[in-house]
Amino acid sequence: MTRATTNNHFITVSRAGALMARRKGAAPVCVALAATGLRVETDAAARARGAPETVVVRFAPGGGNREIRVTGIEHQGAEMEVDAFLARFEVSEKALGQWIRAEVERALDAASNRG
Repeated sequence: MTRATTNNHFITVSRAGALMARRKGAAPVCVALAATGLRVETDAAARARGAPETVVVRFAPGGGNREIRVTGIEHQGAEMEVDAFLARFEVSEKALGQWIRAEVERALDAASNRG
């Protein structure tokens, strides 16, 4: 049986609060810090419901592989609880995860283009 080739990611948040990611066979990249959060682009559906074009995802230091503990969402200079943000703009947890994943992909693409 032949296994499919994958380009899996290693994503983790260190105890110091660094969101690290890497693609298979590549060096790790610091994507964001818990102290400053991760700026992500929202999708068109969320923007149609009043969400801003970008938000800052706040996350906690530590956690397991492929785990980001989101603690809040900042927009327009104010931080909201995650559930309140999701409810206000009718955003699913899956959509939020996709926004985060897209930003991680952009950071990894930028790092590979520099290398």
